[in-house]
Amino acid sequence: MFPWDKQFPFDRSGFSKHINKMNPKEVENYIQQVMKNVFGGDLSQGFPFQGEFPQRQSMNERKPDIFETNDYVYVKLPLSDLDKGKIKLQHTTHQLIVMNYPKDSEQTKFMLPSPVRRKGTKARYLDNIIEIQFIKLTENSLSEIDISH
Repeated sequence: MFPWDKQFPFDRSGFSKHINKMNPKEVENYIQQVMKNVFGGDLSQGFPFQGEFPQRQSMNERKPDIFETNDYVYVKLPLSDLDKGKIKLQHTTHQLIVMNYPKDSEQTKFMLPSPVRRKGTKARYLDNIIEIQFIKLTENSLSEIDISH
């Protein structure tokens, strides 16, 4: 077993015993006091899992999850059953265009993190989410530029 008691610069004799006796509420109060002294004000709402959880956003306010892998770009778009038949999807090499989203007769554009191919895109609807899979464009057009003297 690694001798943790001897590695800490503070209270070397009984550090493990002291940790086992700590009250989580006292630790939280201490951390809040230190943060207040360093940054000023009440920062408890700015840290994860502190205070009240934020209210879940409605379907119309949520943004899609957009991420990429080595070969694909994925977009997960929240959608209700009612809107499923109304929307139309289009894309360019750099953006996704969603017609009738979040409301009828609206058009929303989302930038993609990498250029994607024109063909081979797949979309599926599952659990109130449309998942769109784009194939990343592996060859970028490269043009040489002459510099005039």
